[in-house]
Amino acid sequence: MDLEQSEELVPRSVAELAADPAWTVTRTGTTGQWLTAERVVEHNGHRRLIGLTPIRPGTVALMLWSGGEVVEHVRGTEAEVCATAHRWAAEFLPAGPPPPRE
Repeated sequence: MDLEQSEELVPRSVAELAADPAWTVTRTGTTGQWLTAERVVEHNGHRRLIGLTPIRPGTVALMLWSGGEVVEHVRGTEAEVCATAHRWAAEFLPAGPPPPRE
């Protein structure tokens, strides 16, 4: 397998995030435009919510909640914040099985 095939694809749109069933995307009833995209990430008893919402043409807000409080907030293009949301989820989830206990 070459390097290009082994690299994980990073989502650059909400449509690409939505391909992962862990993400929930809500849409308007009239136009089908997305309103929110959310993902809950749980690990070692900690629960975080990652959420995106468009705030004006060309700009999307990305927020990270922990314990009901916003702990991170960034704005950018849809491509930028989708890539960041994907990275946040990957950083919070375990990389693999836990090490064996001795």
